[in-house]
Amino acid sequence: MNQDPLRPGSGRTSPGQDTRKSRTSSVTGMLLCAALFLTVILISLLVIAHRNNAEKGPEALTTPSVSDVASLPSGETSSTGQDPSSGSVTDSSAHGAETTPVPAGPAYDVVTLDNAQIHVGDLILVNADYEYVFPDSQPQTLLYGNRSKKVYLLSGSALSLNSALFPIFDGMICDFAAETGCTELLVTSCYRTYEFQEELYQSRVQSMGAEQAARYVALPGHSEHHTGLAVDMVIYTDGRQYYFSEYEAGAWLIENAPSYGFFQRYTAEKEPITHCAEEPWHYRYVGVPHARIITDSGMCYEEYVDYLHTFTWNGERLFCAPDGTLSVSGGESLPEAGWMIYCVPAGGGETTDVPVPPGLPYLISGDNVGGFIVTVTLG
Repeated sequence: MNQDPLRPGSGRTSPGQDTRKSRTSSVTGMLLCAALFLTVILISLLVIAHRNNAEKGPEALTTPSVSDVASLPSGETSSTGQDPSSGSVTDSSAHGAETTPVPAGPAYDVVTLDNAQIHVGDLILVNADYEYVFPDSQPQTLLYGNRSKKVYLLSGSALSLNSALFPIFDGMICDFAAETGCTELLVTSCYRTYEFQEELYQSRVQSMGAEQAARYVALPGHSEHHTGLAVDMVIYTDGRQYYFSEYEAGAWLIENAPSYGFFQRYTAEKEPITHCAEEPWHYRYVGVPHARIITDSGMCYEEYVDYLHTFTWNGERLFCAPDGTLSVSGGESLPEAGWMIYCVPAGGGETTDVPVPPGLPYLISGDNVGGFIVTVTLG
């Protein structure tokens, strides 16, 4: 008996069923091909990402400097072979145009910085030769109304300091008052705009002549006061001003200011180098340990920056113990406490790779000359 070709269970399929099976097989094949293609693309992307991460290296956290608030969005030059007593400062061209090679292996992490950041940081040199580069944003804090204690005087209500520096300065002067009982310290000048400096300079030129004015007032754009890291201060009592060396209580500030990161910027014996007359009232913030090294060594800041240029990450490095004792070594082994300091010249391109030791807090500052100064806290 012949089976009905369309009867279910007859063991044969209809032409429609054969067509549906063919279409199902085609769709399944297409899906398998698509899945295989997507898998190949995904593997390729993973390989590319892995290579990019390997080239970038591990990213380390930086300890923000005081000047970070004013300029660096997140987060120090090469050997010059010059005698630090010469007072000369290495020009950026002396650093060469090649990027410093990055050390191999896990000994150092790498921080990549835009070369424009050589103009940013607590350790920038600002003088007649190296102009200050004003950042787009420069947060300042008014001293008036923000002093934690009214134990020091202000010459005006518009005085302001770099916002991150203010609490350090305020703490130092409050400690000064607590230790000496003197509440007559008078702050006369802090941050200055370009326009203010220009008016001040022209006024001094008219009253003193250009030659004398240049000894006491920097050209607009070349004043440390633009940075918000410099303070002019004296003791004001009995209707007159006294320099710290002229007043008994002032001895405390002269001795202890470096412990807070401040040093007297202009001295009489260094005028041939700084081209500025002695200013016992002018103190500059560079942080610890730099203020202590500068003060103990007797160097002016021009000499100190040049001195630091002789220490590099892949050569000899400068070590400062907690008591201020200095030593130099290649860094094969690190002391348990203190600071390690070295420099990295800016590369010839747009960015520079700055090697930093992993697991230790550090600060990176531009020098405003041609590179970066790295200060590593040990222990």
